[in-house]
Amino acid sequence: MAEFIRTGPDMGTTPPSYTPEVHREFIPVGLPPGIGMKPETIVLKRPILIGSILTMVIGTTVTFWIPFFNGLIGGVFGGYHAGRMKRALAAATVTSIVVPGALYVLLFMSRNDSAYLFYGLGFRGWALLHIIGTFIGAVAGAASRPLTTGDYLPRAPLGVSASPTPVPGAAPMSRPTTSTESVTTPPSGPVREE
Repeated sequence: MAEFIRTGPDMGTTPPSYTPEVHREFIPVGLPPGIGMKPETIVLKRPILIGSILTMVIGTTVTFWIPFFNGLIGGVFGGYHAGRMKRALAAATVTSIVVPGALYVLLFMSRNDSAYLFYGLGFRGWALLHIIGTFIGAVAGAASRPLTTGDYLPRAPLGVSASPTPVPGAAPMSRPTTSTESVTTPPSGPVREE
């Protein structure tokens, strides 16, 4: 085995690596076809759910001054946008937490000690009516979506069991489809031009 001996002015410095470097060549390799780089933008995995939540939140916030009907209006539009009952109920759950929470923060920031939005209806009553209306509206909106868009699944016709033989005294027998009569004279009356 060969022995490495250092000579020269840098003899007292830190010794370099005595292992010989392997020659490395870097070759850029492209991605296989059909595979691309991940985009650096934010991609929402559930855009329909996010849209349904935003529809419900905006609808109920704009009409917050109408108890029960604010949740009903927002729930119907958001549930219709969701299209499926599971997404509509998830959006209604988020909305029933976000809107009363945001309104409560606004009431807290205004230092309103009574927290009454309407005469005789406190914040708790308003929040309860809002939540009930939101869930009823979400169920109604999601249930009405398949009826208007045709997304419902067509059902197979139900089987009917009946005897293949004709019942006596029922409908008359059908006539044969081909005619054996021949026409010798042309029909009289107006003639249609073609």
